[in-house]
Amino acid sequence: MSGESARPGVRQRCSTLVAAARAGLRPTGNRVTGYLAIGAVGALVATSLAVGAGTADTRPGLADIGAWLAGSERGEVAHAHGLTGAVDGKAVLPAGMAGHPLSVAQNGDTTLVLDERTGRVVRIDAAQLTAEQSADYGTAGLQLVAGGAYAYVLDPAKGTVQRIDPALTTPESPPVALGGKPGAAVVDGQGTLWVPLPDQGTVVPFVKGRKGTAVEVADAGHDLALTVADGRPVVTDRTATAMKVLAVGGVQGTFELGGATAGTDPAADLLVPAGTDGSVVPVLDTDSGDLVVVDVRSRHTLRARVPVQGQELGAPQLLGKRVYLPDESTGRLLVYDTSLSALADPVPITDGPGELELFVRDGLLWVNDQDGAAAAVIDADGEVRHISKYETDVPSARKPGERPVEDSVPTGVVPAAQLPPGAPAPGVTVTAPGATVTPSNGTSGPAPEAPGQPGPTETGPSPSAPPVQEPGAPGAPQSESLSGAIRITFSEALGATPQHYVLKGATPDQTVTPAEIGPDGPFAFEVEGGSCEEQYTFTVVAEYDGGRPSKESAPSAFARPCIAPGAPEQLTFTPAQGGHGGTLTWQPPQDTGGSVTYTLNGPGGLVETTERSYVYANLKNHTVNNVTVMAGNAAGSGRAAQGWLDLTPPDQRMRIVNNNTNPDTVGIRNKPTTDKDTSWRVGSIPGLSSPEVTVHCKETGQKLTAAGITTDVWAFHTYVGSDDTFTGYTFDAFVNARSNPDVWECE
Repeated sequence: MSGESARPGVRQRCSTLVAAARAGLRPTGNRVTGYLAIGAVGALVATSLAVGAGTADTRPGLADIGAWLAGSERGEVAHAHGLTGAVDGKAVLPAGMAGHPLSVAQNGDTTLVLDERTGRVVRIDAAQLTAEQSADYGTAGLQLVAGGAYAYVLDPAKGTVQRIDPALTTPESPPVALGGKPGAAVVDGQGTLWVPLPDQGTVVPFVKGRKGTAVEVADAGHDLALTVADGRPVVTDRTATAMKVLAVGGVQGTFELGGATAGTDPAADLLVPAGTDGSVVPVLDTDSGDLVVVDVRSRHTLRARVPVQGQELGAPQLLGKRVYLPDESTGRLLVYDTSLSALADPVPITDGPGELELFVRDGLLWVNDQDGAAAAVIDADGEVRHISKYETDVPSARKPGERPVEDSVPTGVVPAAQLPPGAPAPGVTVTAPGATVTPSNGTSGPAPEAPGQPGPTETGPSPSAPPVQEPGAPGAPQSESLSGAIRITFSEALGATPQHYVLKGATPDQTVTPAEIGPDGPFAFEVEGGSCEEQYTFTVVAEYDGGRPSKESAPSAFARPCIAPGAPEQLTFTPAQGGHGGTLTWQPPQDTGGSVTYTLNGPGGLVETTERSYVYANLKNHTVNNVTVMAGNAAGSGRAAQGWLDLTPPDQRMRIVNNNTNPDTVGIRNKPTTDKDTSWRVGSIPGLSSPEVTVHCKETGQKLTAAGITTDVWAFHTYVGSDDTFTGYTFDAFVNARSNPDVWECE
């Protein structure tokens, strides 16, 4: 085929990709996706015009914006394009893996697949679309995690973690005992592995492949779940309903999830994702329907309630303004839109019940039915692109004699004729057959007629008058905790138009603004005041004119009028006279609400105080101790402020005494003793002189008598002579450091 004759197909393919790329450039905060896609289109044009399109000896490479999706039923993994939903490559797994549960670890260019039934780890060669490199760890129930330059296999039964070579899949080190049975581990943005040990209430970090000091996060026996948010590890204590941000040095912040979730079965009812796209972590209580969205960076918390009766829900995932809840009883995603304070249209994935895997990659939400052909990718605008993993007309393993991959161009869009039944064209959001359409105002109705279908004719009987709409209740309010206030948002009432909306539930010490809201919104109240130690719930009442009854919403989730405070400011340490301690002071965070308790972690361990200062005592001089201070209230605690307790003795300038009439030299020794077996002179001070020396500290040593003075104190100092400089100990009868309160003890 000539290059000229190939161009129409290339242009058609490029135009489709450009449309998908432009969709990615919408103002959603993920513009880089669109920019990369347009760059890929340019690469496609250049490569196609240079080498032709559709030639037998070349195959397009995989899209950079994509993900590998497991198909356990057939024992293969498919790579899908993130902007089009098209499958642009697949790799068949080794024989014997079909029908086994699989887990996929994707990290940059490295993709590993674990057979959870046999313990076999396989590496996917994206360039050749093969799965030939593997290692068999021979145990069922293993965990596979990867991040940075590291990959690990965890054995929960044996309580071990083993580092493996991501390229060869073989072990790089012997298994390391964890000292307990691990929960689900994660790798943070720095490549550090974090392993929870619920039986001990700790999380163990592995920094650059080496086991670090365990971080205490909960009481022993608490159920722990890890999430990577904003590149940082976050542990949810599902027993105590609290969330904590971690660092290798310890806990960096806590968030109380609220008393509304207390008493739930933690293992079954409180669900969190393993990773999120940003700093926001969604938490779902499947028992009550409480949805808590915590921003671990801004410390704001949003709470809503979603219907959960009769549904088997999985861990929530968040992208943009929407929280997606996998409903495995129906094979679809429930969608809660935080910007509308209401449920949006569900997203159908499978034709029936099934386990759905959700994860975020490249700013896109990926959904996969591992046991079937269905999958989908959703962007931050909520647009859904369905994926048919079992598409056959896609590149696969290179056959003998084929040339290797020559470019990294996305393969384009699956033709409409090849889409699975019921799947939309890429970039089109569809509604399941028979479903209702929910506009932004929350009302429901039949799906709109397709363009071109005939509408009502002008002839025939006149349409009857529309039925009188009955008063309806507003949607369940969504509550957001602010500093000193709670923001309540809601969706407008269904049915008849109310005269106005009012908020119900405020206490006498709270002020509601505005007093009422008209029928056109904006649908938000702000409640100022109240106590941070209390939780509040509200309802919204739609009031109608003409004597029609008012309608009240369902109650909101409980919320506090405060957020977890930020880090304390102006952390300062003032040593005591003579050292051995001092006073640590700080200023409160600017957005502090409620009663604040400060937790100090320094010499001696954890200390709590409600004051803005703390006195340390009985410490060794000549040490520098790290100390952190966290401010906490009923909502949790923010980032810790870090400082240093510097107990380095300050130098003092003093003159040599009792030497003006002494013709002998005054010794400077390497130890505070004249014992010739253990010390020697490092220098001396001339007799009949009183030079100035720099005294560093004083120390107890050999007891002597000189110049009529008996003492066991020796001064550690530096003397600058005419020919040299000497540092050492001089008997204190010639320095008198013991009488100077500004001279500290050396230790």
